[in-house]
Amino acid sequence: MKQLFRGIKAAVLWNYERGSWQYDVLCCLILAFIFLIPSSWFDERPVTRRQAAARLGNIGNPEFISMAELGQFPPTTTLQFALEQVGTARYGRPVRVQHFEYVNDVSGCQIAGYHVWFE
Repeated sequence: MKQLFRGIKAAVLWNYERGSWQYDVLCCLILAFIFLIPSSWFDERPVTRRQAAARLGNIGNPEFISMAELGQFPPTTTLQFALEQVGTARYGRPVRVQHFEYVNDVSGCQIAGYHVWFE
């Protein structure tokens, strides 16, 4: 039993000399693990940039929401809630507002809409 524990300890701590049969067995076990384990266990596939961007939504790219789109909500509705509702309708999934900034019209006097970053 003591010899078994000594062998396990030597394998875990990699105490075998290069070229010994124990070293070769450990290398073969590692290679077998790498090449024989089914890829479905890891479930990772390379994704294209387009697929990755679709998963992220518009993070980093603001979405413009006009005042006309927000006009459908009652005045008592908070701005963030209204922006989230418009974003949910556009993306077809629940979204949260990460950040928003107002956008003025050409005269600079009135708010034309909002640039919204969704999560």
